[in-house]
Amino acid sequence: MTPSRYYYKAQVIGWSLYVLISTAVFIMSGTDMSMKVVGGIYLVFALGLIVTHLYRLVIIRLGWLEQDIGRLLPRVTIACVVVSVIFHALYISIGNLVFNWGIEFSWRDPNIVTWGMLFFIWSLIYFSYAFFQRFRKEELKNFKLEATRNEYELRRLKDQMNPHFIFNAMNTIRALIDEDPNKAKRAVTQLSNVLRSSLQAGRKDLIRLEQEYQMVRDYLEIEKARYEERLEVEWQVPDELMSIKIPPLMLQTLVENSIKHGISKLPKGGTIKIEASKSADGVDLAVTNSGHYEPNTSSDSSLGLENTRARLRLSFGERADLEIKNVNGASVQTTVHIPLTQETHDSNIDR
Repeated sequence: MTPSRYYYKAQVIGWSLYVLISTAVFIMSGTDMSMKVVGGIYLVFALGLIVTHLYRLVIIRLGWLEQDIGRLLPRVTIACVVVSVIFHALYISIGNLVFNWGIEFSWRDPNIVTWGMLFFIWSLIYFSYAFFQRFRKEELKNFKLEATRNEYELRRLKDQMNPHFIFNAMNTIRALIDEDPNKAKRAVTQLSNVLRSSLQAGRKDLIRLEQEYQMVRDYLEIEKARYEERLEVEWQVPDELMSIKIPPLMLQTLVENSIKHGISKLPKGGTIKIEASKSADGVDLAVTNSGHYEPNTSSDSSLGLENTRARLRLSFGERADLEIKNVNGASVQTTVHIPLTQETHDSNIDR
């Protein structure tokens, strides 16, 4: 978190107000404004800037800006006590060295309480501003995510409700009616599941991997009935990763791309392998298909991948990413990295 110009302005203005108020109080009380008194006021100004800035770095390093008020309040209270003691010790030491005050440090000095209240007020102002800024960023991110989701849902409805997949699926089902009626019934059920899941998932920001897994399995069963021996599917998704949350239809999009731009273009077909694995700071979802990827080719596939990458960034920030690459010259692997957070790893979610 890089300090903004507003932070530095607020620091200077805030501690300058302290100087003005302190000076006014001393003058109104009739105190002789000697060099020691004036030096003490400006010493508070200088130390205040330095100590509160270091205090701010500690706040950021310990992640207090991400805590809720219930957990934050005791931490800030203790921190203000510690900072006030350190501040008072520095204040006395420098004052004795520079202005020859001849004052000894005492734990019972009422100034420690004064500094503690001052730092608590500083903390209150700082956290209030930080929370307000975070709220604005979250609100803006939600607006962007909602706009992207709406755009994506419209595109999904346009792509999925009218075209090749439904057309080919219906033709496959029609051919199966005479050949294998039971298989045709299963295909109708699977097609219904895919369409219903697509519509329901499009209304949510995140869904369980388990839900997406079931939808993709139904989709691939229909495609296997169509491609027959030209399509082989391998799954390596551990049960313990089924509870993570991902953007809806993300895995579905990757699998569709692998069939449309990979398997369908190969005379002998190929294999699609879907994997999920833990990484150092999250989970990697990989879809590998037979074929070759041309990075510089502009196509619907590229647009779909860019859309997925944008949704990942909006949902999880810069730690999430999508990578596509050729593997061993005969396969294309698309990998999505999802960071593990409380939001993505909470198993208690709406189904």
